[in-house]
Amino acid sequence: MKILRLANTINSTSAPYNQFSLGFRNEFEQTFCSLLENDVDLDEKVIGRHSNGSILKMFKILKALVRENNYDVIHVHSGITGSIFILALFPFNMRLLRKTVFTLHNSWNVLKIRNQFLNFIVMLFAQKICTCGISSRNSIPKFIDFFISQKTTSIVNGFDHQRIDNVKLRQSGSTHFDQYSSMKIVCVGALNKTKNQIALLEVLKIIKLDAEVIFLGDGVNKNGLIEFSKSIANLTKISFKGRVSRDTAIEYMLEADVSISLSTGEGLPIAVLESMYAGCFTILSSIPPHSEISPPKSRSYFVDPSDQSEIINSLIYVQKNIESIRALRDLSKEHSKRNFSVKNMLDEYREVYESLIHQG
Repeated sequence: MKILRLANTINSTSAPYNQFSLGFRNEFEQTFCSLLENDVDLDEKVIGRHSNGSILKMFKILKALVRENNYDVIHVHSGITGSIFILALFPFNMRLLRKTVFTLHNSWNVLKIRNQFLNFIVMLFAQKICTCGISSRNSIPKFIDFFISQKTTSIVNGFDHQRIDNVKLRQSGSTHFDQYSSMKIVCVGALNKTKNQIALLEVLKIIKLDAEVIFLGDGVNKNGLIEFSKSIANLTKISFKGRVSRDTAIEYMLEADVSISLSTGEGLPIAVLESMYAGCFTILSSIPPHSEISPPKSRSYFVDPSDQSEIINSLIYVQKNIESIRALRDLSKEHSKRNFSVKNMLDEYREVYESLIHQG
């Protein structure tokens, strides 16, 4: 099977690359075409193309790829690249839309209006639509769902637990956190308004928490968050490590006691699933995608991300119960492995791909 995969970018936390391209690398011939330049070295079995941010160049690349290759499936992972792809097909290759599947990797309310519009355009033309979870499916507005409901299904995001096991085998001792930290907290995700890291920092300015907090990720809010963190003068040690490789992020999770996500919107967060399997207690915002993950009650604490008192209570709870939390690290491991396996996800997408070939 020959697959053309389209996305905005390929980076160390990119689901289209980490979960899909790497997951199918020994099975299918894949070309990954991204709008932005890649910031990871691609697997040797994945052909990579990018347009360095140029829409015109992307249009020309896609025109050439379609002309020179007979793809069995086109898997679109973003509205903008999907829209460019539709234009590149016009007018003589529109039949290829019958081989196209689009995945919505987020909840609808998280998307900017421009991206909502572009996603809607691609959804109208795509033969199949998949959402990354039930909450993502339910977030689609009814007036849009009216046009796409018959061709839309939910395939729950999965993570690669074997990758975490392999990192754990290679890891020896504590390397990322201060070994004397009373409590180790990791926050993984893009530094932006939706991920809402500022809510945690504002709380840390109020309470005296004897802990080390490490933020992994990059984004438009990075400088502002770093500046704000400098005003926190108490026991809490805070650091920003920027964007790191997936394996390095897993190393942090394996060392951490707690993983915190106070996001106001998600698709179905892979980083939370990985941190659960790695043994972290999770403090999560009470949004539908987090509820869908449904970690064991003894290994999670849900909060209203806009209520500082709830966030404070969650941190106090963890601090008081840190020893028992450490003793039960493996409790949520089986839950995440059983319900959110990347193998199950890939099996379901394989069926989607095969159905497109048969229909075409």
